[in-house]
Amino acid sequence: MMKKTWGILFTVALAGAAVLSGCAKEEESAKVLKIGTDDTYPPFEFRDEANKLVGFEVDLAREIGEELGMEVEFISTSWAGIFNGLNSKNYDVIMSATSITPKRLESYIFTDPHMTNGQVIVTRAGEGSITNPEELAGLKVGVQLETTADIAASKYNETVDFEMLRFDEVIQTFSAMKAGHVDVIVADYAVAIDYAAKDPDSYQLTEVMLTNEPIAITIRKDDTELRDTLNGALDALREDGTLKDLSVKWLGDDYTSNIDTELNVVE
Repeated sequence: MMKKTWGILFTVALAGAAVLSGCAKEEESAKVLKIGTDDTYPPFEFRDEANKLVGFEVDLAREIGEELGMEVEFISTSWAGIFNGLNSKNYDVIMSATSITPKRLESYIFTDPHMTNGQVIVTRAGEGSITNPEELAGLKVGVQLETTADIAASKYNETVDFEMLRFDEVIQTFSAMKAGHVDVIVADYAVAIDYAAKDPDSYQLTEVMLTNEPIAITIRKDDTELRDTLNGALDALREDGTLKDLSVKWLGDDYTSNIDTELNVVE
């Protein structure tokens, strides 16, 4: 009888420990924010010479984690599969210079935007500047595959006759132009600023903005509580100047204030 009683008590104790352990694991996992990102997209997220993940949104994510008392884990993935990874719950959010567009809003929700953005035309340094999209006629235009640059250029290509060359990574579009394989590039404004600033002898920005599509954190449609939590952290980082400081650090100026939230997107 005594052995049986102790056996029962031991079983109960084990069960209780398992429950507590399970709760602890749930609490631990809840403190980790998993972030899907394409790590080939400077200045937002890329690998430095030591193969360390760095960039504007990398720093921003870590600041958000500190604000919320959460650890952040980056999961590198190709841009082509980044939304499927979010759908499959491989990570909680996407931070990968993701533009807000009406089409994406059909399937996802976004935080308030943290960076102004649109698609801009980039030319070689020293060449005559393009003043309107119609001047793309007869040129070779480089874009990153399946991005809003690709979408915007494709739409203009319906009425303006130019050749489109699509690349898997944005860095390849700039390398192709430097090598003479493409004449111009359509790319995110913030990315183009970075390339032109670092290599002004090779690239120059035009004033032709094809779209207005601010950048935000992408979240699954039903994760409204997570969106609200992240918005709270972003608000705090705006108010204390951290967001502005990160923009100046990575882009040389403040592109996080006075963001035009009215979408002007070609889809």
